[in-house]
Amino acid sequence: MKPTPLPQEWRRRDACIALAAATLAGCATRDTPPRRLYGLTGTPPLPADARPGQDGRAWVLSPHIALPELLDRDEILVAEGSAGLRPWPEARWAEPLREALPRVLAEDLWRLRQPYPVTLGSKAQPTSGAESLRLIVQVDEWLARDDGAGLQLKLRARWHWAPLHAPAGTALPAPGSADLKVACSAQADALAGAYRLSVMTLAARIVATS
Repeated sequence: MKPTPLPQEWRRRDACIALAAATLAGCATRDTPPRRLYGLTGTPPLPADARPGQDGRAWVLSPHIALPELLDRDEILVAEGSAGLRPWPEARWAEPLREALPRVLAEDLWRLRQPYPVTLGSKAQPTSGAESLRLIVQVDEWLARDDGAGLQLKLRARWHWAPLHAPAGTALPAPGSADLKVACSAQADALAGAYRLSVMTLAARIVATS
């Protein structure tokens, strides 16, 4: 049995409904606020008490910095209540933090340690015959919470060292840890700025304790 063809007026009605739905979808897309992208950009000023540290060996920062899994997304998250999380409306990271953090941290370490060298990678530069150490960093927490009318970003991190191009039994700097807090206003650009400042503060703490 052949299916009965739809009456012409039904076909016209369905076409009108489809057209109206497409038009409404287009309006909804246009009315939705555009997403704004943020990154670990800018160059915060060096801390007033910044010093290059006592260890003059070359540092090679491991590009694999362990981060909490909840940071493996493009949403900028804020802690809510005892265990909740909320994404910041219409704000996204332009680059994964897992990729941005090692590069930016290495840049800050280099600025703080001058004239001592800092590079990012798994091994020392082939042309370097100087003694070098590998720096391994782990981030345990990197999250903002409501703090009165503003926000407070908390960064908890640990680090340790391993010989890279060094004599057997070489002395290593002591492992370290940091529990850092950066206050900012409750705005997406201010929060992104707090993230960037927290990286510089972490770099300064690593250098100061080396």
